[in-house]
Amino acid sequence: MRPRPLAAALAGFATLTLAACSSHQDASGASGSGAAAVNSAAVTWSDHVCEVVRAGGVKLSQLPAVDPSAPARAKDSLVTYLGSLSEALTELAGGIQREGVPPVHDGQATLERAMSTLDASKSSVDTAKAKLAAAAVTDQATFEQAVREASTAFQRLGTTDGPTKDLKDNPELAQAFTQAPNCRNLDTA
Repeated sequence: MRPRPLAAALAGFATLTLAACSSHQDASGASGSGAAAVNSAAVTWSDHVCEVVRAGGVKLSQLPAVDPSAPARAKDSLVTYLGSLSEALTELAGGIQREGVPPVHDGQATLERAMSTLDASKSSVDTAKAKLAAAAVTDQATFEQAVREASTAFQRLGTTDGPTKDLKDNPELAQAFTQAPNCRNLDTA
């Protein structure tokens, strides 16, 4: 059945979003103990951001049931899911913005890069949703065609690690993410 590429893209994006805030080592290989002094304000900021990512991840992980034998309902399910995905990205952006500029060197530029990634991701999702919603689906073949056309918008999502990668490109935030409880445990939640 052909709808799998879109479902795989959606699941992949959800996984990337969650994994982007998972536990890792800093660039020196240290896990935080014995490393340079930790910026506690950055740890708190990162912890709050990962809490927002966790909440969005719950929403993203709820993939729709798609039954290609009922193409109109399958299309509606995917359109609804894309709407939820877009909403989750909006909530993630809002949650990050509520935390303000990260309290680190080059924090404003780091935040702007992360927000740009989120905006591009949301735009891709909204484009896919609009394409799928507008598609005339009358049978399995037209459903598969609609999914193929909508899934092109997800090609970009498959290559992004989400906004937390942009945040962790900042060395101070990368260290803070290793120390923040919500970030360390995000991948096991």
